[in-house]
Amino acid sequence: MRQRNETIFECELLTYDQQDQKNNKQQDKNVVFAKVMDKSEQLTLPDLLPNSRPMRTSRNLHAIILHNNWIPRFNQMTAEPEVANSDNQRLGLSDAGQRSALVDACQHAHLSDRAIDDHLTAICEQHSYHPVRSWLENGMPWDGKLRVDKVIATLGAVNPRYAAQVIYPWLIGCIAALYEPNWISKLVPVLAGGQSFKKSAWIRHIATVVPGSTLDCSINPDVPDDVRRAVSAWVVELAELESTTRHEAGSLKAFLTRDHDRFRVPYGRNFTVKRRQTSFIGTVNGTGFLRDATGSSRFAVIELASPANMDALNEILGWSWDEGRVRHTEPERLRQFWLEVKAKYDDGASWYLDETTVIQAASINDAHTDKGTWYDLICHHYLSGENNNTKWIIASELCKLHGEKANMAASCGKALKMLASEGKIQSKKGRANQTLYCLPMIGTNRIDKVTK
Repeated sequence: MRQRNETIFECELLTYDQQDQKNNKQQDKNVVFAKVMDKSEQLTLPDLLPNSRPMRTSRNLHAIILHNNWIPRFNQMTAEPEVANSDNQRLGLSDAGQRSALVDACQHAHLSDRAIDDHLTAICEQHSYHPVRSWLENGMPWDGKLRVDKVIATLGAVNPRYAAQVIYPWLIGCIAALYEPNWISKLVPVLAGGQSFKKSAWIRHIATVVPGSTLDCSINPDVPDDVRRAVSAWVVELAELESTTRHEAGSLKAFLTRDHDRFRVPYGRNFTVKRRQTSFIGTVNGTGFLRDATGSSRFAVIELASPANMDALNEILGWSWDEGRVRHTEPERLRQFWLEVKAKYDDGASWYLDETTVIQAASINDAHTDKGTWYDLICHHYLSGENNNTKWIIASELCKLHGEKANMAASCGKALKMLASEGKIQSKKGRANQTLYCLPMIGTNRIDKVTK
């Protein structure tokens, strides 16, 4: 029942010309009538100005959304406000389509479409959801069948046991990202193999559970659009890691272990702070892609001996392939695979590597680390053969010996320090706190100039 002094704004849809004509005729009336999208029901807007025009309030926008039987919700995966229709499909199936539908509805109700920018996010945030978590929870419980070991075996890893010790915690981390209130992961598996080893296809077939749940991209953490795109999916493949520069490698190292991200979203006037719910996995075709030895602990390289067995993977997870046409004919199989992972998470499984695997990963990573030109030169010229004649030398002296300028001493010293930490050469402190390194002395015919 209407309260005393409450004004009701009722409107129906007409063409824009008809609306203008009607507005002119009814300017002094308190109630405006029109048809609303072929509905006979009248739209009631709660907040009006004294001249009966709608105010740009959240209550008015919310009333329009509900009148159209639309459902406001906030997508935690993409950090975007969504409006769904009665079939639970997003309006227009895109940002542009959704905004177009909302603008139409606001215009027909004579509400300024600036209300969308002002209030849509706040309205949707009252009903947050994660599409992957909803997919996982809506359906039959886990059937108890073990699929994870079989899926990992399809990778064709050089060391299958090590691959399982890395992929298992990573899968647990994917589930933990959906349920842990404060989730941080320092594990990024890297599938290393030939260009035709179907690494990306393997990732897509285990992670494509809902539209937009997975993507592949290269990331520059200093570019806001890159950040937003990278954390708007559940599983992200880091492509082209071998093309990452040393500067980018440092930024990427910090980015991968953040617990939140900051960027702008559609309709948002302010920055959005999004809790990290994205798991990363890398793919490379060659070696030497790890640019920063100190940051390599974030990665665990899994070397592949052969292409992934996609036929076996498709059979386990319900995919079909026919002359390039990929179809998910039995999606419940993929869901049951992830329900097995969730069961292990519920039982307390960790998303961190155990100490033994950490040591093994460091050893494997070492073969894929680009340690710089000086490191390679010293290994080649001084450590590749046996020589009993040694000399204690500082970095600047080694540079001079190779015809390099003094400003190369820092790079040379970094390589010498790394070799000493690996136990390949000896080091000691000299006068004026200089560090000396013990190297075999070689003939000048084997001295090369460092390639800059």
